[in-house]
Amino acid sequence: MTRARRSVRRHENVDRWLITYADMITLLVALFVMLYAMSAVNQEKFGALAQSMRREFQALPEHQGGKIIGSGHLVDSLEQQISQLERFLHEAGLQTQVRVRHEERGLVISLLSDGTLFDLGSAELKPPAREVLDRVAHLLRQIPNPVLIEGHTDNLPIRTAQYPSNWELSAARAARVLRYLVQKGGISPHRLTAVGYADTRPLVPNTTPANRAQNRRVDIAILKSSQSALRFGSR
Repeated sequence: MTRARRSVRRHENVDRWLITYADMITLLVALFVMLYAMSAVNQEKFGALAQSMRREFQALPEHQGGKIIGSGHLVDSLEQQISQLERFLHEAGLQTQVRVRHEERGLVISLLSDGTLFDLGSAELKPPAREVLDRVAHLLRQIPNPVLIEGHTDNLPIRTAQYPSNWELSAARAARVLRYLVQKGGISPHRLTAVGYADTRPLVPNTTPANRAQNRRVDIAILKSSQSALRFGSR
C-alpha cells in the first residue's frame, strides 16, 4: 500500500514540470504576438510618414500644358519666357527697376520701389508697374508653381495715417501686387501668398541712399514646390 502511494506521488512529481513548460510556452507565444503587433503598427506609421514626406518634397504635377520649375534648374520654355521679360524690361528702360535672379527656392522677380513703379510712401501701382505685372502674369500662366509675394522697405521710418510703420506699407504693397495678378492677370488666388517684411530682410546694408533704394522692393518668388510656400520664403 505504501509502495503504491509512493509510486503515484513520484509519477505526479515527474509530470508537474509539463505544466510549467506549457505556461512558459504560452507566455512566449503571447510575447511574440505582441512584438509582431508592435512591429506592424510601426511599419504602418513609418509608411504613412514616408508617404507624407514624398508628397511634401515632390514637384508639383504638370497641368494645362504648363511646365514646372524643377529642382536645380528651369525648364527651357520658362527660360524663354524669362528672356522675353528681360528683353521687354530693356526696351522699356526698366532693367534697373526690375531685376530677375535665381535663388535656391526658385526664381525671384524684384520690383524696386524707387518712384518709377511705386511712389514713395504709397502702395498704388504706377503704369510702368502694371506693364511689368502684365508680363509677369503671362509668365505665371505657363506654370502651376506657388508664388510668394514679399513686400520690403528700407530702414527709414514712416508715420502716416494710412501706414503707421513700414510693416503696414510693405504688406500693403505685397497685397496690391497680389490683387493685380488675380484681378488683371487671371492668376488663381490659391497659388499666391502675400507677406510684408518691413526692413527685416535687406538685400544690402541700409548705409547709403543707393542701398536703401535696392531694399525698397516687392519680390515675386516663383517657388519650386509647395513646401517652400509653407516656409514663407525662408532662405
